[in-house]
This record gives sequence, C-alpha cells and structure tokens, in this order.
Amino acid sequence: MLFVLAVASDLAAVHLDIPLMERVAKPLLMPLVLLNALLALEGTLAPRWLAILLTFVLCFHCAGDIFLMYGAFPLFMAGLACFLTGHIFYAAIFMKKGVFENIRPGWYILANILVILIPVSVVNIIGFEGPIKYAVLVYAFVLLYVTLCGLAGALNKRSGVSEPAYWLVFAGGLIFLSSDFLVAWRSLLGHGFPHMGLVIMVTYILAECLIVTGIVRPYLTAGRRQG
Repeated sequence: MLFVLAVASDLAAVHLDIPLMERVAKPLLMPLVLLNALLALEGTLAPRWLAILLTFVLCFHCAGDIFLMYGAFPLFMAGLACFLTGHIFYAAIFMKKGVFENIRPGWYILANILVILIPVSVVNIIGFEGPIKYAVLVYAFVLLYVTLCGLAGALNKRSGVSEPAYWLVFAGGLIFLSSDFLVAWRSLLGHGFPHMGLVIMVTYILAECLIVTGIVRPYLTAGRRQG
C-alpha cells in the first residue's frame, strides 16, 4: 500500500509539475521496492547473498533517482554512475545464479556480440559526442547484459536454474533500456514530447518491479524454511 501511494504521488507530481512533491515521493520508490522484496524473501530458501546484492542494487538506484532529479550535468553523471553500479550488482546476482552455465559456446559468443554491437550502433546513429558517448556506451553494455541474463535464465535449461519468471527480467530489461533511452534523449540531446517525464517514470518503475519480481518469484514457489 505504501509503495502504491508513493508511485501515485510521484506520477502525480511529474504530471502536474510539482517539484517539491516529487522530491519527497521519488526517493521513497526504490527503498519500498526493496522492503517488499525482502519481506517476500523472509522465511524462504533464498540465500543471504541475494538479499545483500538486491539491497546494493536498489540503494544505488535510489541514489541515482536523487541525483537525476536535480538535472545539472555533474549530477546527471553521478546519477548515471549510481545506476550503472546498481546494474552491475543485478548482473552479479545472475552470474551467481549461473544463468549462463553450460550454455552452448555459439550462443554465448552471439550474446556478447549483441551486448557490444547494439549499443555501439544506437549511440552512433543518435549522434552522442565526446566523453558522454563512452559513458552512455558502458552503461548500455551493462544494462543490455542484464537484459540478456533474463533471457538466458528463461531459455538455458542446461544451466539447472532455468525459470519462467526470468521472462519478467527480460521484459524489465527491455523496458529499462527504453526508459533510459528517453532520459538520454531528453537530458543529453534536448529532445522531448508531451508528457515525456511521465512516460519515463512509468516505464522506469515498471522495469524495476519486473526485474525484482523475476528475481524473487522463484523462491516464493520453492518452499519455505522449516522452523
């Protein structure tokens, strides 16, 4: 209920252009996502490291939210660094779960080519220039890798951790890529369209919820700890 209230307040603040209300509501979003995830994992067979890594992810993303609210270029870069760090912790979760284990070499090579080729192509087509081009590239590499981790988790039955819930991670990663593309398009290139801020926030919140749900859900159906 608190999360729904925070989301509604933040989206209303963005839509109605009430900065003070947004500065109160937005920093609450990721801590409440984290709280819900940790409560859901309580008493399950989830390993301790999962809660720790999720905490790092969502704390860094909360810090990124705060930096990006203020818009100035140095703070934008700090926000980008926070989100990048959070995505690295997302990737660490999937690596520890072994989503790429025993994958056919050809598929693994193809995945790595896509992680590099797609961001390079998009960044060159859009026309980013200077140091920001390389910062965006690194960020896009990591986020696309997280997205492909979700796909691997859903399809790689040879890994032993294949799980339909990873389709949520894959979908969340794609939506996150779309949301962050709009952020870069607006903040770095000065483009926009009506209600763009609202679209960015809706897609961002949805993406985070899908990824976290995809990570947590398998433990909810795997039984509870005894005693």
